[in-house]
Amino acid sequence: MTLNAATTTAATPRRVVVIGPVYCDLVFGDLARLPDWGEEVFAERFAVAPGGSAITAIALARLGHRVSLAATVGHDALGDVVRHGLAAEGVDLSWVALRAPGTTPVTAALTAAHDRAFATYLGAGADAIDVAAVLAGSDAEHVHVAGFPTALAQPTLAASAHAHGATVSFDPGWDERALTLPAVRALVREADVVLPNRLEAARLLGAPDDVTSADLVTRLATRRPHGISVVKAGGDGAWGAVTGGAVLHAQAPNVMALDPTGAGDVFDAGFLDAWWEGVPLEDCLARGCWFGARATTAYGGASAAPTRLEWEARA
Repeated sequence: MTLNAATTTAATPRRVVVIGPVYCDLVFGDLARLPDWGEEVFAERFAVAPGGSAITAIALARLGHRVSLAATVGHDALGDVVRHGLAAEGVDLSWVALRAPGTTPVTAALTAAHDRAFATYLGAGADAIDVAAVLAGSDAEHVHVAGFPTALAQPTLAASAHAHGATVSFDPGWDERALTLPAVRALVREADVVLPNRLEAARLLGAPDDVTSADLVTRLATRRPHGISVVKAGGDGAWGAVTGGAVLHAQAPNVMALDPTGAGDVFDAGFLDAWWEGVPLEDCLARGCWFGARATTAYGGASAAPTRLEWEARA
């Protein structure tokens, strides 16, 4: 579905807490191919940017929402890069803890024309966050959980957020083992919106990788007592269903893609922004796809995340 800028109305700014590991992303772009073991290849582009949960936080802040980030970074140079980048975007850092001594989580993202690979060191990001204190102090209306580590560290997060009156969204991210663990699958059931990509959804469901995205979202929705289930599929768009409802699909727009790092995280921001407006699910999916595609047009996860004015002025 194509959204008409003249008929959309910006959501009332939400008070949002994004919880999850934040990384310093080192992006090696425009590689001729990914290296094999023992090989070295040279990148044509390079960028350093806040990654992980910071990507969705920045994307939501650019849309005018009041965003706080709850995470732990090391007291080091990489942590300075992350915190300065977030502060420049207007993200509230009141709940970002410095661990000293500690190493800020870091991801090396290698992107080639048709593939990508990541190497990550979690470092300080595994520290637990006092969710009750964050909810009380931020007066959050919504909690977005970015990544499986928070589900493992905070098994009562959804219940706490709902008791506080906040809705919950969950993008689990990829870890072959973590996606099979009860705590991660429990948060998938309890969240109001779940946003895995197709490989993550297959692992969560114990399904073969070649199951269609439409079938995956159907299976995911049947395992959840309420809410919206989404399966993201990159250039093929996204599928979604409300529990008990029909499966809907939105196609991703064609763009000149440079770096897919963080595209799914920016999709999350676009989808949530539309959901808060109360627009139909198909439009939420379409907006998420537009945001995700836009994110691929620059190096670094949130570098091309659009502002509210850019969204409203789209062609």
